[in-house]
Amino acid sequence: MKWLSKIVEGEKLVKQTKENINKHIVWGILSLIMLAVILVLILMPFIIDMTYNCPPPIDFFDVELSKSDILDYYAQLLSLLATIVLGVIAVIQTYRSQKKSDEINALQLSIAQRELAVVEKQYETEMKNAKALVPRFEIKIDGYSGYYCNISLRIKNVSEMMVSAFRNISFQVYKSSDEVLSITRWKLKFQSIASSESQRVEIYTPDMRDNVGKQGNVAFWENVKFVWKFSCEDCQGNKHFYVASIIIPNTCEYNKDFWKVKKIG
Repeated sequence: MKWLSKIVEGEKLVKQTKENINKHIVWGILSLIMLAVILVLILMPFIIDMTYNCPPPIDFFDVELSKSDILDYYAQLLSLLATIVLGVIAVIQTYRSQKKSDEINALQLSIAQRELAVVEKQYETEMKNAKALVPRFEIKIDGYSGYYCNISLRIKNVSEMMVSAFRNISFQVYKSSDEVLSITRWKLKFQSIASSESQRVEIYTPDMRDNVGKQGNVAFWENVKFVWKFSCEDCQGNKHFYVASIIIPNTCEYNKDFWKVKKIG
């Protein structure tokens, strides 16, 4: 196998040598052409001076122009050619500069996009970690005696930590945006809730209905809002405050929806 690898390396060397030779030939031809053009441009006034008095080969070149007119024309032609060359060089330089600028902008954009992707990933990780370190709860009504009297709440710890020092702060009942009751009696038989564990809280609320007329007709409360505020401590001893709320469209119907729980401190 060594002889095969040597043959392959030899072929690569021959190919590379041919390419280098072709490049040198091309550059040599271009250099000769440039040298010839420069010599012609330099020697043209002397050529004009020597050939001015010679008879023209055809009638087309038999014109009444003085030697100075021809030299002036040649000078103006050189000036025009120089202007064209400078213009072409300026266009090429502008194109290269714009191309380089576009490449730099594309590189900066690529770097910015990569930085953004890294920052987004770090932010997602930080938010995930922060979310994991904050207690979270699900709350729903577990039952009541009737017309939302003495409601029983089921609170579930849906975070990945145990919470402790659970405290009930307040419980308000609002009817059509007006506060009707501020409940001061409740039963709380626990102080801690493990992860994925549920506990029960009993709130001693009154019947939420009104007796109307002599016939004792019942008028149910509508658009009743419960607002429950409580606090707890996480596994590191940090205290957190929450407000949970739900709207009951009609107190004659059982609402099984989860409460809206918001951390407020």
